[in-house]
Amino acid sequence: MNKWRLPFLAVLCFVSESLFVDVWPKGDLYIHYFFVPRFFLVFLVLTAMHFGGTRAMAYGFIFGFLYDCVYTELLGVYAFAYTLIAYLAGKAMKWFHQNWFVASLLSLLSIVLLDSYVYGIQLLIGRTDWSFSVFWERRLWPTLLLNVAFLLVFSYPLERRLAKIRRFEQEE
Repeated sequence: MNKWRLPFLAVLCFVSESLFVDVWPKGDLYIHYFFVPRFFLVFLVLTAMHFGGTRAMAYGFIFGFLYDCVYTELLGVYAFAYTLIAYLAGKAMKWFHQNWFVASLLSLLSIVLLDSYVYGIQLLIGRTDWSFSVFWERRLWPTLLLNVAFLLVFSYPLERRLAKIRRFEQEE
């Protein structure tokens, strides 16, 4: 039973992104600004902190590929990005103290990296005509704002849950 706790938490974070978009109020603000939840990415950074980069990379590849299949028409964009971000987060956690604040800052940096990378790919293949300033104003800032709120509310309980799962796994 204990071995399924981490995959269950990963699925919960992954599914909560789309549930959040469904329940997010649709209004004028939503038409002009894009609030993209990146809850799974926060989970990925926290997983890299508690379980190491290799395990986070496996989750990043699997769920990134799933993200590509479900939400986008381009295979490999999120699979590569999530895997790379998990690798970088795992390496960064070796340099910094492993605490909630560092994980939160690293999560925000990861969100900027992921959204900028996806924007660059979209721009490269001609699927968007936004300038970088429009992207920055209409998508990146609202996304960061939404995910800061998520980090303030849920990252500490999520981090504690991951620490508990790691402790259970070490005891077995």
